[in-house]
Amino acid sequence: MVGAALLALLNACLPVATFETAEPADGQQVVVGLTGVVAVSSDAPVGGLPYLAYRWGNGETEFSVSTQIGLRGGVKQRVADRFSVAAGLTVPWAVFSSSGGPSLPFTVDAEALFQATDELTVIGRGMYAAVSDFGGAWLGGASVVYRQDRWLFEGGFLMSSEGNPILSVSAGYRF
Repeated sequence: MVGAALLALLNACLPVATFETAEPADGQQVVVGLTGVVAVSSDAPVGGLPYLAYRWGNGETEFSVSTQIGLRGGVKQRVADRFSVAAGLTVPWAVFSSSGGPSLPFTVDAEALFQATDELTVIGRGMYAAVSDFGGAWLGGASVVYRQDRWLFEGGFLMSSEGNPILSVSAGYRF
């Protein structure tokens, strides 16, 4: 049986990479990137996912729209120096058909972002993914983002309540 996390990923509504730092955007930013994904203990192959984001903010609050395999809208708020919280909603690009008619899978996520050094951000993530006929699943995970000038490198994992991990490695460029 396909794990809930993998099912959410395949239904195009699971955000994998974040390419975020703990500092909310001050002005406007565009981020482009690519993520390699491995769904452990699954027959699914390794895959590559493109990433595109537009972020705007005032250095305290940031709003964002991004797409990886779904469309995500989010907000990030600085709580203290080097610490922010973020939340978002991801939906797929298309409405899927299920046994009960058209349905819209979605994922709600929350993050705590800590700027460990000038270059390194540690992110703790929690999310709930609802996948039409299959119900939903809670997921938790963590990411580490390394920033070198405009380049962003991220490694992370997501683990569903069923225990099926998804590993990812990403690289992106911030304009």
